[in-house]
Amino acid sequence: MIQFVEEEILVPVQLREILTTEEIKAYRRPAAWRQAFDFFLVWAQIFAGLALFIWSPGILTYIAAVLLIGGGQHGLGLVAHEFIHYNVIPGNPRLNDFLGTYFFAGPGGLPYSLFRHRHFLHHRHYSTEQDTKVIYRRDIRGIHLWIELLKKLVGFDYFSHVFLVLRRMKSESGLPAAGGPGLLEILPPMVITHVVIFAAFWLIHPLAYFFLYLVPLLTVNLLFTNFRAITEHQPPRSLGSTANSGYFLGTAGPFVRTAGANLFDRIFLCKINFGYHVEHHLWPQINYQFLPAVHQRLLEHKVFSDPRFGLETSFTRSIWNLAHQDSQGDRTWYKRPVSHEIPKEKVALCPLCDSPGKR
Repeated sequence: MIQFVEEEILVPVQLREILTTEEIKAYRRPAAWRQAFDFFLVWAQIFAGLALFIWSPGILTYIAAVLLIGGGQHGLGLVAHEFIHYNVIPGNPRLNDFLGTYFFAGPGGLPYSLFRHRHFLHHRHYSTEQDTKVIYRRDIRGIHLWIELLKKLVGFDYFSHVFLVLRRMKSESGLPAAGGPGLLEILPPMVITHVVIFAAFWLIHPLAYFFLYLVPLLTVNLLFTNFRAITEHQPPRSLGSTANSGYFLGTAGPFVRTAGANLFDRIFLCKINFGYHVEHHLWPQINYQFLPAVHQRLLEHKVFSDPRFGLETSFTRSIWNLAHQDSQGDRTWYKRPVSHEIPKEKVALCPLCDSPGKR
């Protein structure tokens, strides 16, 4: 369980020797039975959403099914993330990659090898302009939150994201950090897995794949992915006070946040201990099963007094706080034209409508 501490002074902390080499090696030996159970629960959520709609077709059950299936598909991506770090079967990388590709990444709409390539670059460059993950940079204050919801639910952001990745791959083709997999390498596993899923859904109805798998994959799955990424890496704007810092929103260093998980979060936003994101970025080679123990060690060393590391009670609370930040002086979502050379007089009430409101 995530524990929280209050610190009055934010100071950098030393991270060396928090974990010994022997502990890190031990934390790379997960319990196979627990992994099998946890990963099965992700697929079970997808089956539950599908069964709900088959049992009682209707508008409300369809909405509930899309949410459950989309949350499960998001969970497939979280499990695939564990595979790309070689953390599931560390002693057998070929089996690790086969299972991760065809049982989780492919069904979750993720090209496994490209996912690994770009995600490792994210670990190297997060919070900088070279970061391959940009989705957490979305401003969700005020009306922007509703705009993000709308763009995800109509599927606009899926195609926008694909275009952005392809364009960035082309622009990076001559850089030393490039050399990622090509389309001919990443497409076949995704095509194979989705042909199998399509055939399975065909037994239910010829259109079942499109309405019960593709729709949630391209809409609510991306919505949950977006909000999770924002929780993980978007700092509060109050931290952005360093000029020319080189980091997103002007923070003094690269920012990452650990968040707890309530019931809603566990269904839709956070599975397999994914909320321990500070812990993961510090030691990405550690299996998810041991991140709670690493979290306790960070608390003992007061690591969260460092402004580079955030700590929040839940994903939903973090999104709420980020969406309701004080945007005074930076109202990018609502601006009035400035009227110059017009006499102004402070009044208690509006002379037209008797309102005390400023606007």
